[in-house]
Amino acid sequence: DELVGFFVNTVVLRTDLSGDPSFRELLERVRETDLAAFANQDVPFERVVEAVNPVRTLSRHPLFQVMLVLQNNAMATLEFPGLAIEPVEVTTGSAKFDLMAGFSENRAPDGTPAGIDGTLEYEVDLFDRDTVVTLSRRLLAVLRQVVAAPDRPVGTVDVLDEAERHALTVGWNDTAVPVPDRCPHELFAEQAARTPDAVALVFEGTEICYAELNARSNQLAHHLIGMGIGRGDLVGIHLERGPLLIAALLAAMKAGAAYTMLDPAFPADRLVGGLVESGARTVLTTSGMAAALAAAPVRLVDLDADGPRIDTAPMTDPPSRSTPGDLACVMFTSGSTGRPKAVATPNRAVVATYLGQDYLRFGQDEVFLQCSPVSWDAFALEVFGPLLFGGTCVLQPGQQPDPALVATLVAKHQVTALQMSASLFNLMLDDHPAVFSVVRQAMTGGEPASPGHVARALREYPGLRVINGYGPAESLGFTTCHDVTDADLTGAAIPVGRPVANKRALLLDPALRLTPTGVAGEVYLAGDGLAHGYLNRPGQTAERFVANPHGVPGEVMYRTGDLARRRADGVLEFLGRADDQVKIRGFRVEPGEVEAVLAEHPDVVQSAAVVREDRPGDKRLVGYVVTAGGARPSTIQLREFCSGQLPEHMIPAAVLVLDALPLTPNGKLDRAALPAPDFAAFTSGRPPRNPREATMCELFAEVLGLPEVGIDDSFFDLGGHSLLATRLISRVRTAFGVELTIRAVFESPTAAGLVERLDGAATARPALRRRART
Repeated sequence: DELVGFFVNTVVLRTDLSGDPSFRELLERVRETDLAAFANQDVPFERVVEAVNPVRTLSRHPLFQVMLVLQNNAMATLEFPGLAIEPVEVTTGSAKFDLMAGFSENRAPDGTPAGIDGTLEYEVDLFDRDTVVTLSRRLLAVLRQVVAAPDRPVGTVDVLDEAERHALTVGWNDTAVPVPDRCPHELFAEQAARTPDAVALVFEGTEICYAELNARSNQLAHHLIGMGIGRGDLVGIHLERGPLLIAALLAAMKAGAAYTMLDPAFPADRLVGGLVESGARTVLTTSGMAAALAAAPVRLVDLDADGPRIDTAPMTDPPSRSTPGDLACVMFTSGSTGRPKAVATPNRAVVATYLGQDYLRFGQDEVFLQCSPVSWDAFALEVFGPLLFGGTCVLQPGQQPDPALVATLVAKHQVTALQMSASLFNLMLDDHPAVFSVVRQAMTGGEPASPGHVARALREYPGLRVINGYGPAESLGFTTCHDVTDADLTGAAIPVGRPVANKRALLLDPALRLTPTGVAGEVYLAGDGLAHGYLNRPGQTAERFVANPHGVPGEVMYRTGDLARRRADGVLEFLGRADDQVKIRGFRVEPGEVEAVLAEHPDVVQSAAVVREDRPGDKRLVGYVVTAGGARPSTIQLREFCSGQLPEHMIPAAVLVLDALPLTPNGKLDRAALPAPDFAAFTSGRPPRNPREATMCELFAEVLGLPEVGIDDSFFDLGGHSLLATRLISRVRTAFGVELTIRAVFESPTAAGLVERLDGAATARPALRRRART
């Protein structure tokens, strides 16, 4: 803010312009203008235009948001003998600035003050009338408060009137609908009794009806109860995706315990650490998988060895041993302290997230595909979404979504509802578009949706419903949802919608005050979907699960760390993060956890981790380290070190060794100065030995965006990840006519290794064809 004579120039910038030559030149012209001379009524109009032009030009700078110029000199009056004169407002039809407020004092005939008139002039390209009317209403509210109490602190001035406050707290959060206050396993058992012969699960050609799934889970539940497992216990489930996994989680709940999914794709050290963190004492596994948890201080229940005894247990439902407020599941998320956090979700939250909702169609006619990793909160939607309503859940073999396999399963089983991260949605539309001629509902979330891809899906598949959702694991996934329409595709981002039934969303400033419509604020979530907090982490729970000053006494809300703004119609637009947390292919990643693992390397003294998007649409996590004593471990060695402790989505695509981390003048990490990794420098250069290796190397280079790749170069050491691996498989299918799996790429990540697998691979499936929707 700069006071110059009778003028106050207030300039709001998006960024620092001190190094911009054009900005400095314009600023000097404004500063040299004698604005105080305008107090003299004899200044020619041309002089005013000449002086104001630099200000107007400056306001056009692309990095300006708004310039507000206020003039507080008195209005001149004209008097002529025998002639009555009164001011008449004349508009030019164009705005001089983005937004300009003008005020004029009124006087009574006796000269006493008679109020102030005000006008707001705005550019219609930047503001609509409703927005400016709202701004004027807020300005009047501020003036009334300041006049009534001139000594009050500025921070206590409230810009909201009662109507807007009611809309923000109640109107757009009026989501209450009646739902049973029950436990998920109870509702499943009741559904099994209503539709015993309906197909509940489909896996590798086998169909399991509701009665059979309920009986299997009951037998295992009775077995667990006989082992002493009950209310308040936590049972780990370490199983491959399949019917046994679903029966196991239902059995744990029926025994009165909560479940936590242990992803077989995760490193053993991370699984063991999670079990210690959560305090779980029992893990359900099989003979072939138990070795990975040998170091865990838990009781391993081998379902293969105990199978004969489980088969003799009663098939009847055990008496309910838990309440809606008890824990249903524990999900692990990345933690900023270097240790994953265990989100403790109650039964009530599971039921509230799926019953009474309309963000998706649930029912007996719906077929869901369960392909999300079991460690992702979307796993619960893909399981309970169909099973609580009599629908069918198709289980994809393997731990990671396999787009080719997803496409086959969707077509074979006529899947109607498909939930995907935004990255997977884009890949499916690019490589397997016929999927969208089969599914009726496509739900995307976990990261910002691509307007271009969603627009193409809606344009090419008119009967498709696309839902963009938002919500963290602490609110059991989707908390706000938006049915995307053509009107949503003109902006830079697709809205995330309004709160779903029985959940609420508030946008607050750092003092926990409501932010007005159109103003950015941090997202706080409340309602029946909230977790109890972080298991065994009272400090972090108190930091994130805080008292709700805008709710009923005793109500808690979750501080997400996400930023959003609310449109005039109450719809939320996601803006980004207030901290360093990022999303990679839908997974939450705290760079601090990756940095902590890198810092454990014996040669590393400093570490940093950032997400780079050096290729549009391809976000990659990159690590940077400073080593001691002249040690220079290679990026491959550092990645291998991380792979022993971190899941695949958290392993840096590259780790660069620097002499020192770049810092800003105030001593913080200068992220913009961190160098981009040169993946081409990591190639070995050993050339292909035959035509098939030559073709495979070309496919590697094409998918990775590199000029060339040697036959011994690891796909993942060159920046590859699971989604890029699916693109590679698609190229292999076209080039060689065979069907490889994602697991094959992880097990044989070199061109030479994949070529060896071609002879034993199955013949490629016929390509899916578009068909008319009936």
